[in-house]
Amino acid sequence: MIKLSVQVSYKKQATLGIIGITLLLLGVEAIANVWWITQINCEFEDNEIFQNIDEAKKRQLCLDFYAIKISDDELIPNQRSESITINSLGFRGDEFSSVKQSEMYRIFMVGGSTMFGAGATSDETTIPGFMQEFLNEKDFGFDIQVINSGIQGADSNTELKLVKQKLITFSPDLIIMYDGWNDLRANNSPSELKENLEAICEFGNDNNFDTIISLQPIAGFGNKILTKQESEYEKTGKDYSKKPLIESLSVYQDYAKNLSEIKTCTKTIDLRDVFDNETETIYWDQGHVSDQGNSIVAKSLYNAILPIVLKNKEFNIFETEIDIENVSSLSYEGREIVVNLELLSSNELDNKKIKISTYDNTNNEYTQNVTYFLSISKNNENLLREYFFAQDGILLIDVQSNDEVIMEIIGEKQYAHDAYVTSGSKYSPDVSGNILTSVTSLQLIGPIFSNDGIYTFDIELRTIDDPSNWVYTLYGFHHEINFENDTTFEEIFTENKSSFPIEEFLRKIFSNYKTPILLSEIFSWR
Repeated sequence: MIKLSVQVSYKKQATLGIIGITLLLLGVEAIANVWWITQINCEFEDNEIFQNIDEAKKRQLCLDFYAIKISDDELIPNQRSESITINSLGFRGDEFSSVKQSEMYRIFMVGGSTMFGAGATSDETTIPGFMQEFLNEKDFGFDIQVINSGIQGADSNTELKLVKQKLITFSPDLIIMYDGWNDLRANNSPSELKENLEAICEFGNDNNFDTIISLQPIAGFGNKILTKQESEYEKTGKDYSKKPLIESLSVYQDYAKNLSEIKTCTKTIDLRDVFDNETETIYWDQGHVSDQGNSIVAKSLYNAILPIVLKNKEFNIFETEIDIENVSSLSYEGREIVVNLELLSSNELDNKKIKISTYDNTNNEYTQNVTYFLSISKNNENLLREYFFAQDGILLIDVQSNDEVIMEIIGEKQYAHDAYVTSGSKYSPDVSGNILTSVTSLQLIGPIFSNDGIYTFDIELRTIDDPSNWVYTLYGFHHEINFENDTTFEEIFTENKSSFPIEEFLRKIFSNYKTPILLSEIFSWR
């Protein structure tokens, strides 16, 4: 009996020992957590941007960001704090279905911590959060979903892997890349960055989604007049090898140069100057920005993607309307607006010229600053879907016909709408706002008018009167050209100027003749 009592005593001692060790470890962990919290420091806590936020909230924002867990360059799902939510699929923001709905347009915004939203006061004040807000303000006739795919520390190598292995499984319609800072800090060469971005865009082309590449702003790398604090960030910013990042300014300029040379992407955008007009503090270190900075970047990207979203064939609001009717004129602010299409003769035997003009029948004048969205098709096969801007409202395009599959467009492009610009029109080529005058005549080179048949032109107006005056009600202008290679006369196939019924009548008569008849000599108004 005594022996048994000793054995029980040993068991009790072992149990108490285990409990003691457990409590000790818990105590060490608690002390370590307290120590860890005291060691965490976020630069934004001392930045004037956050001066109106109480100390407890600033501290919590910092702790929330550093508490985010990552595994193998991906966010661990199902994390939640006061300011950050990581959903069950491993993305910052609300839950969404892995299977895309049929009437859903899905946008993924990819980048590092600047895209993720380090320092953002909520999920909604990140760049993707603001983008979703801007898109929600308009009725597109279909749902648009913006997904924050930013990951702390990600560069173009990480993102290439992310796009190919993860994002493609969620059926993206558009992927927006926001890059530059992390690649520069990692000393990735301009050629390496370019190869990665081209690979992403080529992957998009192969998998039927659009890709936009943007080069992000960095304090001291644009033309913003920096505040005192921002100037310190410019001086103290380091790359991953602890060298001053500003010494790599020329490399970043090469990044920008290479960006302009990439032709496989849907669009490329240089955002180095996006904050140039801002006088207040935007940066809270050399690359991260305030909620206001996130909003400015999102707005610039929004202006870039809007034409891409609107011309998406599968989701275009005008094309999904079952009862849409072709129109000869539409009313806009009490004015009768018509769109005329003409096929003009050219000095070159094999070349043609398309003339599209917008006319105000109420005031008997051409409408100025018109952005056209032009769709050309033949036998229900799309040949062209593109934006064009004409300051005087008259769109002239030289056509060189061939049997190539792809339509090539030659001309200068403006930043707004990503539209091609007619010769003589004033436009801004990038986000800087600098104004140029186009000196390049627009040309279409490809399979248009290369064979006999009926060519269909569907035209929508996206701006009139002022380049910034967006409109969404002037659509449905439909024209058809029954083209024959032996047609040698100048011919207008659809004419909507109600003030010239005699000309319209004569044109219909003369259209039956093969004799060259220059009606422009009869009607001097053109």
